[in-house]
Amino acid sequence: MNSPDHDALFRAVVDARRILSEDQMGSLDPVETLRRLRAVLDGDELVHALDRLNRQQVFRLER
Repeated sequence: MNSPDHDALFRAVVDARRILSEDQMGSLDPVETLRRLRAVLDGDELVHALDRLNRQQVFRLER
């Protein structure tokens, strides 16, 4: 069963894997890799989806 929340979670995992793949190829510096991962994993869409899927608030990585 797909829902917008599951789609957001799926997109975040795919994006994070792409970022890590780019990092392994040496195309990103470590600080940029971490910045991009945080942007994906702490984005509003994903955090709100996790809140709803978990039925409780998810703590933000930064703010």
